[in-house]
Amino acid sequence: MDIKSSKFENITVLVPFKLKNPKTRLSNLLSIEERKKLAIFMLSDVLESVTESGVGSVVIAVPEESSASEISRVVNERKAEVVVDGRSLNDLVNHWIAQLSANQELAVIMADLPLLTPDLLTSFFSLNGDIVLSPGRKGGTNMLLVRNREFEVSYHYGSFMKHVEIAKSKGLTFSIFDSFFSSVDVDDESDVLELLIHGKGKRSREYLVSIGYGISCEEKDPRIVRKR
Repeated sequence: MDIKSSKFENITVLVPFKLKNPKTRLSNLLSIEERKKLAIFMLSDVLESVTESGVGSVVIAVPEESSASEISRVVNERKAEVVVDGRSLNDLVNHWIAQLSANQELAVIMADLPLLTPDLLTSFFSLNGDIVLSPGRKGGTNMLLVRNREFEVSYHYGSFMKHVEIAKSKGLTFSIFDSFFSSVDVDDESDVLELLIHGKGKRSREYLVSIGYGISCEEKDPRIVRKR
């Protein structure tokens, strides 16, 4: 029996994913079609790490049917389920939390974390607490593990700090997962630089390299360059 599977089979991973005009802060680097392809490759990287970590099930939530059809190949590769749900991120996640049974856990993992690895996720899932939080570099909540239905989310605008306060206000125990790789959510040019530096072997990095992106170290600080 696979040890990871037996340990984490009670975890459902929810991955919210939006494909319509994604990653607008990368518009100066990529066309809309390139941004969509990058988003799908990042989702693929995330799903690969999540499924290899041995969780019980993986659900990708998309706001419209067209997105579901565009990611069908990636989803089929990883045997994940797709649900179409047009609710806001907060309403979506709070709905899933409310459905938790006594022995079930819900992990919410964002789709733009291509540097995740199975071993990193194993460490994240193994932390104690009613709530486990993995902060982003800019104060967001990149990964969240919920073991108590009393918790509720409030994403956006410094959500990591808000989630800590929500846990405290409800008397819930919590742990903080401190990892550079899970803190890099690819939203702007500085995040793309980190992906190019650290993402060897990831499909999203390979895609960026295939369309000409690389790193120049000819100045004091490394910077992104496009060769073609």
